Amino acid sequence: MSFVQALLISLWAGYCSYDDQGPQMLRRPLLVGPIIGLILGDMKTALIISGTLELMWMGLGNMAGYQTPDMIVGTIVGVSVSITSGTGSTPQGIAAGVAAATTVAVLVQQLLLFARFVRQLFEPWADKIALTGDFDGIMKINIVAVIFQFMLRAIPTFLVVYFQKGVVDKVLAVIPKNILSGLGIAASILPAVGLAILMTMMMKGTLWPFLILGFVLSTYLKLSVLPVTLIALSFAIIYMFVMEIMDNQKEMATKSAVTQVDDEEEYDL
Repeated sequence: MSFVQALLISLWAGYCSYDDQGPQMLRRPLLVGPIIGLILGDMKTALIISGTLELMWMGLGNMAGYQTPDMIVGTIVGVSVSITSGTGSTPQGIAAGVAAATTVAVLVQQLLLFARFVRQLFEPWADKIALTGDFDGIMKINIVAVIFQFMLRAIPTFLVVYFQKGVVDKVLAVIPKNILSGLGIAASILPAVGLAILMTMMMKGTLWPFLILGFVLSTYLKLSVLPVTLIALSFAIIYMFVMEIMDNQKEMATKSAVTQVDDEEEYDL
């Protein structure tokens, strides 16, 4: 990997780091990984590794004080390892990418927890400046925080992807083939586990018919992913409109009941 490629990858990791403070969409492997494939010139491998990691981590999300394993750096390293090691989208390449991604994701998770502690040091500084009404000082704190958030993932990513070549080759040479085969099997099983976790959280009593419909369309009618997705999108839009109409009707009924109670109270007076 060239210096320029490593620099571009680290810049992308730093940019994705801002998403932690927003909608948390750029942290998803399916959006992070393909850019790495574009930079390294192997989009096929990037999509396969990204799709595998997306299914593995589909149910993960930061909630309250819980910090998930870092999907951003994990995906970047996993895709980079599979491409630069020369194994590509082979079972060995997928196993190596998944192993590298999960390991790095857990390590960066600890780094992010430490970074949360460091960010707390900005609060007393910001409180003191806010009391003085120094808006320029508050802006400086924001600039420092933005730079810190960017470097939080950009620097570790650059160090890992740029200096990984010799390390990865040595590690792959030491790891027995049966372990890599086991990791490949695990990579095939974990997506089903991630999907099951997501369905456990999402599937309610009224949503099961849609799952059954999708299964029938895919298994018995042999429809590919695109038509099933478009059909699902149509049902989702209709479902959204129906729920909106029901909510409006409930709101109108509530307002009518309140108005009726007010009228009766005025009549009693």
